[in-house]
Amino acid sequence: MIRNLFLRVGACLLALMLLFSTGTANAEGIDLSKMSDAEIVALLQEVTKEVARRGIEKTAKLAKGTYIAGIDFPCGKYMYTCLAKDDDWGNVTVYSDHGNGQRILWEVVSAPEEGEEPETIFLNLSEGDQLKSGVPFSLTIMTSVKFY
Repeated sequence: MIRNLFLRVGACLLALMLLFSTGTANAEGIDLSKMSDAEIVALLQEVTKEVARRGIEKTAKLAKGTYIAGIDFPCGKYMYTCLAKDDDWGNVTVYSDHGNGQRILWEVVSAPEEGEEPETIFLNLSEGDQLKSGVPFSLTIMTSVKFY
């Protein structure tokens, strides 16, 4: 009886080891086409959170619009870079979710003059904060101090 129990436990452990080693070895071969839309969205959110948790610096280019920290991107410290071109300009506004929608940042940004760097703003965005941009922009998650 004890021998059968050890055999069963051993078989389960072997199956688990094979399952986990196969899953990690084939992670790049995940067939996303078999996943539902909800599963894809959930997977993307988990991957995005893990990128932020690990401090992997990444940049996303975004269209003008309103974005919510914790929903559209993970909470954290970011470098906002204005991607306006030609004579384009607009406002960048951050509203805090913790202050009944209180405006905590308002800045006018525009396309850089020839030879100038684009405007950059450092942001610390918490859960529910709204980031509104009237121009296309990029967000770079900040993992440490940057010296340029």
